[in-house]
Amino acid sequence: MRADLVIAGGGPVGLVTAIAGRQRGLHVVVVEQSPGLPEKACGEGLMPGAVRVLDRLGVSSAGSVEFRGIRFVDGDVVASARFPAHSGRALSRRRLMLALDARARELGVEILSGHTLRDFEYRGRVLSARVSAAGAGTLTLRAQLLVGADGLRSGVRRRLGHELPARGTQRFGLQRHYRCVPWTDWVEVHWDDRVEAYVTPLGPDEVGVALLCHGAPAPYDALLSRFPQLRARLAGGAALTRVRGAGPFEQRVSQVLAPGVALVGDAAGYLDAVSGEGLSLGFRSALALIDRFASGELWRYPADHARITATYQVVTRLMLEIARRPRVRRGVIEYLARRPLLLSDLLGIAADCRAPDCSTALGAGLRWGLAPLAGHSGRAL
Repeated sequence: MRADLVIAGGGPVGLVTAIAGRQRGLHVVVVEQSPGLPEKACGEGLMPGAVRVLDRLGVSSAGSVEFRGIRFVDGDVVASARFPAHSGRALSRRRLMLALDARARELGVEILSGHTLRDFEYRGRVLSARVSAAGAGTLTLRAQLLVGADGLRSGVRRRLGHELPARGTQRFGLQRHYRCVPWTDWVEVHWDDRVEAYVTPLGPDEVGVALLCHGAPAPYDALLSRFPQLRARLAGGAALTRVRGAGPFEQRVSQVLAPGVALVGDAAGYLDAVSGEGLSLGFRSALALIDRFASGELWRYPADHARITATYQVVTRLMLEIARRPRVRRGVIEYLARRPLLLSDLLGIAADCRAPDCSTALGAGLRWGLAPLAGHSGRAL
Protein backbone atom coordinates (compact mmCIF):
# COMPACT_ATOMS: atom_id res chain seq x y z
CA MET A 1 0.00 0.00 0.00
CA ARG A 2 1.30 3.45 -0.90
CA ALA A 3 0.51 6.75 0.81
CA ASP A 4 1.92 10.20 1.28
CA LEU A 5 1.88 9.90 5.07
CA VAL A 6 1.86 6.94 7.43
CA ILE A 7 0.97 8.03 10.96
CA ALA A 8 1.86 5.75 13.86
CA GLY A 9 -0.70 6.42 16.58
CA GLY A 10 -4.42 7.09 16.27
CA GLY A 11 -4.82 9.24 19.37
CA PRO A 12 -5.89 12.92 19.28
CA VAL A 13 -2.62 14.27 17.85
CA GLY A 14 -2.32 11.48 15.29
CA LEU A 15 -5.87 12.07 14.04
CA VAL A 16 -5.41 15.86 13.94
CA THR A 17 -2.29 15.28 11.83
CA ALA A 18 -4.27 12.98 9.54
CA ILE A 19 -7.20 15.40 9.17
CA ALA A 20 -4.87 18.29 8.39
CA GLY A 21 -3.09 16.12 5.83
CA ARG A 22 -6.32 15.20 4.09
CA GLN A 23 -7.33 18.85 3.96
CA ARG A 24 -4.12 19.43 2.00
CA GLY A 25 -5.02 16.62 -0.40
CA LEU A 26 -2.57 14.06 1.00
CA HIS A 27 -3.19 10.29 1.07
CA VAL A 28 -2.97 9.40 4.77
CA VAL A 29 -2.88 6.04 6.56
CA VAL A 30 -3.12 5.84 10.35
CA VAL A 31 -1.78 2.77 12.17
CA GLU A 32 -3.32 2.33 15.63
CA GLN A 33 -2.49 -0.58 17.92
CA SER A 34 -5.78 -0.50 19.85
CA PRO A 35 -8.66 -2.35 18.18
CA GLY A 36 -11.02 0.48 19.21
CA LEU A 37 -10.61 4.15 19.98
CA PRO A 38 -7.59 4.60 22.27
CA GLU A 39 -8.28 6.24 25.63
CA LYS A 40 -5.93 7.39 28.37
CA ALA A 41 -5.82 9.54 31.48
CA CYS A 42 -6.34 13.20 30.60
CA GLY A 43 -7.39 16.42 32.30
CA GLU A 44 -9.92 16.82 29.45
CA GLY A 45 -9.85 20.60 29.43
CA LEU A 46 -9.16 21.90 25.90
CA MET A 47 -7.30 25.18 26.14
CA PRO A 48 -8.18 27.94 23.64
CA GLY A 49 -5.33 27.01 21.28
CA ALA A 50 -6.68 23.47 20.95
CA VAL A 51 -10.25 24.72 20.44
CA ARG A 52 -9.16 26.95 17.57
CA VAL A 53 -7.39 24.05 15.83
CA LEU A 54 -10.44 21.78 16.09
CA ASP A 55 -12.68 24.54 14.73
CA ARG A 56 -10.29 25.07 11.81
CA LEU A 57 -10.35 21.36 10.99
CA GLY A 58 -14.13 21.11 11.15
CA VAL A 59 -14.16 18.75 14.16
CA SER A 60 -17.47 18.73 16.02
CA SER A 61 -17.46 20.01 19.60
CA ALA A 62 -20.88 18.51 20.39
CA GLY A 63 -21.20 17.60 24.05
CA SER A 64 -18.45 19.97 25.18
CA VAL A 65 -18.80 22.38 28.11
CA GLU A 66 -17.43 25.91 27.88
CA PHE A 67 -15.22 27.06 30.73
CA ARG A 68 -14.18 30.64 31.38
CA GLY A 69 -10.70 30.16 32.75
CA ILE A 70 -8.61 28.58 35.51
CA ARG A 71 -9.05 28.76 39.27
CA PHE A 72 -6.14 27.94 41.61
CA VAL A 73 -7.13 26.71 45.07
CA ASP A 74 -4.63 26.32 47.92
CA GLY A 75 -6.62 25.67 51.08
CA ASP A 76 -8.59 28.87 51.73
CA VAL A 77 -6.64 30.91 49.15
CA VAL A 78 -8.24 31.16 45.70
CA ALA A 79 -6.93 32.91 42.56
CA SER A 80 -9.06 32.96 39.41
CA ALA A 81 -8.27 34.10 35.87
CA ARG A 82 -10.41 34.34 32.76
CA PHE A 83 -8.92 33.66 29.35
CA PRO A 84 -8.43 37.14 27.87
CA ALA A 85 -9.60 36.38 24.32
CA HIS A 86 -11.09 32.91 23.80
CA SER A 87 -12.80 30.36 26.03
CA GLY A 88 -11.71 26.82 26.67
CA ARG A 89 -13.87 23.72 26.32
CA ALA A 90 -14.15 20.64 28.47
CA LEU A 91 -14.71 17.44 26.53
CA SER A 92 -14.29 13.87 27.72
CA ARG A 93 -11.52 11.98 25.98
CA ARG A 94 -14.00 9.49 24.54
CA ARG A 95 -16.19 12.20 23.01
CA LEU A 96 -13.11 13.92 21.61
CA MET A 97 -11.91 10.67 20.05
CA LEU A 98 -15.35 9.96 18.54
CA ALA A 99 -15.44 13.44 16.98
CA LEU A 100 -11.90 13.17 15.59
CA ASP A 101 -12.49 9.66 14.26
CA ALA A 102 -15.72 10.73 12.54
CA ARG A 103 -14.07 13.74 10.88
CA ALA A 104 -11.03 11.71 9.78
CA ARG A 105 -13.18 9.01 8.17
CA GLU A 106 -15.42 11.64 6.57
CA LEU A 107 -12.34 13.09 4.83
CA GLY A 108 -11.10 9.69 3.67
CA VAL A 109 -8.32 8.92 6.14
CA GLU A 110 -7.51 5.18 6.12
CA ILE A 111 -7.36 3.92 9.71
CA LEU A 112 -5.80 0.52 10.41
CA SER A 113 -7.13 -0.22 13.90
CA GLY A 114 -5.69 -3.18 15.76
CA HIS A 115 -2.42 -2.97 13.79
CA THR A 116 1.06 -2.69 15.25
CA LEU A 117 4.01 -0.95 13.61
CA ARG A 118 6.77 -3.56 13.64
CA ASP A 119 9.66 -1.76 11.98
CA PHE A 120 10.50 0.78 9.33
CA GLU A 121 13.34 1.94 7.12
CA TYR A 122 14.01 4.89 4.83
CA ARG A 123 15.84 4.14 1.62
CA GLY A 124 15.91 5.86 -1.73
CA ARG A 125 13.60 8.61 -0.44
CA VAL A 126 10.89 6.05 0.31
CA LEU A 127 9.77 5.09 3.81
CA SER A 128 8.79 1.42 4.18
CA ALA A 129 6.87 0.40 7.29
CA ARG A 130 5.86 -3.13 8.26
CA VAL A 131 2.62 -3.47 10.23
CA SER A 132 0.69 -6.48 11.42
CA ALA A 133 -2.57 -7.37 13.12
CA ALA A 134 -3.42 -10.27 15.39
CA GLY A 135 -4.31 -13.33 13.33
CA ALA A 136 -3.31 -11.64 10.08
CA GLY A 137 -0.18 -11.39 8.01
CA THR A 138 2.27 -8.54 7.67
CA LEU A 139 1.42 -5.52 5.54
CA THR A 140 4.06 -3.24 4.02
CA LEU A 141 3.23 0.45 3.72
CA ARG A 142 5.30 2.80 1.58
CA ALA A 143 5.17 6.55 2.01
CA GLN A 144 7.15 9.74 1.80
CA LEU A 145 6.99 10.32 5.56
CA LEU A 146 6.32 8.36 8.74
CA VAL A 147 4.88 10.48 11.55
CA GLY A 148 5.48 9.22 15.08
CA ALA A 149 2.39 10.32 17.02
CA ASP A 150 2.49 7.34 19.38
CA GLY A 151 2.59 9.16 22.70
CA LEU A 152 4.79 9.26 25.78
CA ARG A 153 6.09 5.71 25.27
CA SER A 154 6.77 6.28 21.57
CA GLY A 155 8.17 3.22 19.84
CA VAL A 156 9.06 5.32 16.79
CA ARG A 157 11.18 7.64 18.93
CA ARG A 158 12.86 4.69 20.64
CA ARG A 159 13.71 3.01 17.34
CA LEU A 160 15.22 6.24 16.04
CA GLY A 161 17.45 6.43 19.12
CA HIS A 162 16.32 9.99 19.83
CA GLU A 163 15.50 9.49 23.52
CA LEU A 164 17.37 11.36 26.26
CA PRO A 165 17.27 10.64 30.01
CA ALA A 166 14.87 12.64 32.19
CA ARG A 167 16.40 15.43 34.25
CA GLY A 168 14.17 15.62 37.30
CA THR A 169 11.97 13.56 39.59
CA GLN A 170 9.35 11.86 37.49
CA ARG A 171 5.67 12.62 37.89
CA PHE A 172 2.57 10.56 37.18
CA GLY A 173 -1.12 11.18 36.65
CA LEU A 174 -4.32 9.36 37.66
CA GLN A 175 -7.82 10.24 36.48
CA ARG A 176 -11.43 9.27 37.11
CA HIS A 177 -14.95 10.56 36.28
CA TYR A 178 -17.67 11.10 38.91
CA ARG A 179 -21.45 11.38 38.69
CA CYS A 180 -21.72 14.80 40.29
CA VAL A 181 -23.32 18.15 39.47
CA PRO A 182 -20.44 20.57 38.69
CA TRP A 183 -20.16 23.37 41.24
CA THR A 184 -18.22 25.66 38.91
CA ASP A 185 -17.77 26.55 35.25
CA TRP A 186 -14.03 26.98 35.75
CA VAL A 187 -11.30 24.34 35.59
CA GLU A 188 -10.07 24.18 39.17
CA VAL A 189 -6.52 23.29 40.22
CA HIS A 190 -6.25 22.28 43.89
CA TRP A 191 -2.74 22.31 45.33
CA ASP A 192 -1.06 20.12 47.93
CA ASP A 193 2.60 19.61 48.81
CA ARG A 194 2.75 16.31 46.92
CA VAL A 195 -0.12 16.33 44.43
CA GLU A 196 -2.37 18.63 42.38
CA ALA A 197 -6.03 17.89 41.62
CA TYR A 198 -7.54 19.12 38.34
CA VAL A 199 -11.33 19.31 38.36
CA THR A 200 -13.06 19.67 34.98
CA PRO A 201 -16.85 20.06 34.49
CA LEU A 202 -17.81 17.61 31.73
CA GLY A 203 -21.60 17.88 31.67
CA PRO A 204 -24.68 18.67 33.76
CA ASP A 205 -23.99 15.78 36.11
CA GLU A 206 -20.39 14.75 35.48
CA VAL A 207 -16.94 15.98 36.53
CA GLY A 208 -13.47 14.65 35.84
CA VAL A 209 -10.80 14.68 38.53
CA ALA A 210 -7.17 14.18 37.50
CA LEU A 211 -4.43 13.88 40.13
CA LEU A 212 -0.79 14.69 39.30
CA CYS A 213 1.79 13.59 41.85
CA HIS A 214 5.50 13.86 42.47
CA GLY A 215 7.33 10.54 42.53
CA ALA A 216 5.75 7.09 42.30
CA PRO A 217 1.93 7.28 42.31
CA ALA A 218 -0.03 6.25 45.40
CA PRO A 219 -3.55 4.78 45.16
CA TYR A 220 -6.04 7.27 43.72
CA ASP A 221 -8.24 7.45 46.84
CA ALA A 222 -5.21 8.00 49.07
CA LEU A 223 -4.14 10.97 46.97
CA LEU A 224 -7.69 12.37 46.81
CA SER A 225 -7.90 12.23 50.61
CA ARG A 226 -5.29 15.01 50.74
CA PHE A 227 -8.06 17.37 49.53
CA PRO A 228 -10.84 17.12 52.16
CA GLN A 229 -12.92 19.98 50.68
CA LEU A 230 -12.81 18.44 47.23
CA ARG A 231 -13.55 14.98 48.56
CA ALA A 232 -16.57 16.37 50.43
CA ARG A 233 -17.93 17.88 47.19
CA LEU A 234 -17.61 14.48 45.49
CA ALA A 235 -19.21 12.60 48.39
CA GLY A 236 -22.21 10.66 47.21
CA GLY A 237 -21.16 10.91 43.59
CA ALA A 238 -20.63 7.49 42.06
CA ALA A 239 -17.41 6.80 40.19
CA LEU A 240 -18.30 6.50 36.51
CA THR A 241 -14.99 5.19 35.20
CA ARG A 242 -12.11 3.11 36.41
CA VAL A 243 -8.91 4.90 37.39
CA ARG A 244 -6.62 5.51 34.41
CA GLY A 245 -2.96 6.35 34.76
CA ALA A 246 -0.34 8.15 32.70
CA GLY A 247 3.38 8.77 33.07
CA PRO A 248 6.14 9.15 33.77
CA PHE A 249 5.63 12.53 32.13
CA GLU A 250 9.04 13.95 31.26
CA GLN A 251 10.25 12.71 27.88
CA ARG A 252 13.30 14.35 26.37
CA VAL A 253 14.33 13.99 22.73
CA SER A 254 17.47 14.88 20.83
CA GLN A 255 15.66 15.60 17.55
CA VAL A 256 12.10 15.70 16.22
CA LEU A 257 13.09 14.99 12.60
CA ALA A 258 15.07 12.21 10.91
CA PRO A 259 15.28 11.10 7.26
CA GLY A 260 11.75 10.05 6.36
CA VAL A 261 10.45 10.33 9.95
CA ALA A 262 8.99 13.16 12.05
CA LEU A 263 7.83 13.17 15.67
CA VAL A 264 4.80 15.10 16.90
CA GLY A 265 2.83 15.44 20.15
CA ASP A 266 4.10 13.67 23.27
CA ALA A 267 6.37 11.52 21.08
CA ALA A 268 8.29 14.71 20.24
CA GLY A 269 9.07 15.39 23.89
CA TYR A 270 7.04 16.33 26.95
CA LEU A 271 7.74 18.00 30.27
CA ASP A 272 4.65 17.86 32.47
CA ALA A 273 0.85 18.11 32.45
CA VAL A 274 0.75 20.84 35.13
CA SER A 275 -0.01 23.61 32.62
CA GLY A 276 -2.74 21.68 30.76
CA GLU A 277 -1.28 22.53 27.35
CA GLY A 278 -0.44 19.05 26.03
CA LEU A 279 -3.17 18.72 23.41
CA SER A 280 -2.94 22.33 22.30
CA LEU A 281 0.81 22.01 21.66
CA GLY A 282 0.38 18.68 19.90
CA PHE A 283 -2.38 20.03 17.65
CA ARG A 284 -0.47 23.18 16.72
CA SER A 285 2.70 21.21 16.04
CA ALA A 286 0.72 18.82 13.83
CA LEU A 287 -0.54 21.73 11.71
CA ALA A 288 3.00 23.09 11.40
CA LEU A 289 4.31 19.67 10.36
CA ILE A 290 1.67 19.24 7.65
CA ASP A 291 2.20 22.79 6.36
CA ARG A 292 5.95 22.22 6.03
CA PHE A 293 5.57 18.79 4.46
CA ALA A 294 3.00 19.97 1.93
CA SER A 295 5.13 22.97 0.94
CA GLY A 296 8.34 20.95 0.57
CA GLU A 297 9.99 22.65 3.55
CA LEU A 298 10.02 19.79 6.05
CA TRP A 299 13.50 20.80 7.20
CA ARG A 300 11.91 23.86 8.85
CA TYR A 301 9.69 21.78 11.14
CA PRO A 302 12.16 21.47 14.06
CA ALA A 303 12.36 25.28 14.34
CA ASP A 304 8.56 25.49 14.23
CA HIS A 305 8.27 22.89 16.96
CA ALA A 306 10.79 24.70 19.15
CA ARG A 307 8.93 28.00 18.71
CA ILE A 308 5.52 26.47 19.47
CA THR A 309 6.74 24.77 22.66
CA ALA A 310 9.04 27.54 23.96
CA THR A 311 6.49 29.32 26.17
CA TYR A 312 5.18 25.98 27.45
CA GLN A 313 8.68 24.99 28.56
CA VAL A 314 9.21 28.25 30.48
CA VAL A 315 5.77 28.33 32.11
CA THR A 316 5.76 24.64 33.00
CA ARG A 317 9.23 24.72 34.56
CA LEU A 318 8.22 27.76 36.60
CA MET A 319 5.02 26.06 37.78
CA LEU A 320 6.92 22.91 38.76
CA GLU A 321 9.45 24.93 40.74
CA ILE A 322 6.63 26.73 42.54
CA ALA A 323 4.76 23.46 43.16
CA ARG A 324 7.81 21.94 44.89
CA ARG A 325 8.06 24.86 47.37
CA PRO A 326 4.90 25.07 49.49
CA ARG A 327 5.59 28.51 51.00
CA VAL A 328 6.47 29.98 47.63
CA ARG A 329 3.42 28.36 46.03
CA ARG A 330 1.04 29.78 48.60
CA GLY A 331 2.69 33.19 48.38
CA VAL A 332 2.36 33.23 44.60
CA ILE A 333 -1.32 32.23 44.70
CA GLU A 334 -2.04 34.88 47.38
CA TYR A 335 -0.26 37.47 45.25
CA LEU A 336 -2.16 36.54 42.08
CA ALA A 337 -5.47 36.42 43.98
CA ARG A 338 -5.03 40.16 44.56
CA ARG A 339 -4.13 40.77 40.88
CA PRO A 340 -6.65 38.89 38.70
CA LEU A 341 -5.88 40.97 35.60
CA LEU A 342 -2.20 40.06 35.80
CA LEU A 343 -3.07 36.38 36.22
CA SER A 344 -5.43 36.61 33.24
CA ASP A 345 -2.68 38.07 31.06
CA LEU A 346 -0.20 35.40 32.17
CA LEU A 347 -2.78 32.70 31.45
CA GLY A 348 -3.42 34.24 28.05
CA ILE A 349 0.21 33.82 27.05
CA ALA A 350 0.42 30.29 28.43
CA ALA A 351 -2.77 29.38 26.53
CA ASP A 352 -1.70 31.27 23.38
CA CYS A 353 -4.71 33.60 23.58
CA ARG A 354 -2.63 36.46 22.14
CA ALA A 355 -4.14 39.32 24.11
CA PRO A 356 -2.65 42.58 22.74
CA ASP A 357 -0.50 43.45 25.74
CA CYS A 358 0.18 39.93 27.00
CA SER A 359 3.90 39.86 26.23
CA THR A 360 4.46 43.06 28.21
CA ALA A 361 2.39 41.74 31.09
CA LEU A 362 4.32 38.47 31.21
CA GLY A 363 7.68 40.16 31.41
CA ALA A 364 6.53 42.68 33.98
CA GLY A 365 4.69 40.07 36.03
CA LEU A 366 7.61 37.69 36.29
CA ARG A 367 10.19 40.43 36.82
CA TRP A 368 8.37 42.65 39.32
CA GLY A 369 5.59 40.45 40.67
CA LEU A 370 6.57 36.82 41.07
CA ALA A 371 10.34 37.05 41.39
CA PRO A 372 10.33 38.77 44.84
CA LEU A 373 8.34 35.86 46.22
CA ALA A 374 11.41 33.66 45.77
CA GLY A 375 12.50 34.96 49.15
CA HIS A 376 10.08 32.48 50.70
CA SER A 377 12.39 29.66 49.62
CA GLY A 378 15.71 31.41 50.08
CA ARG A 379 16.64 31.12 46.41
CA ALA A 380 15.60 32.51 43.04
CA LEU A 381 12.83 30.92 41.06
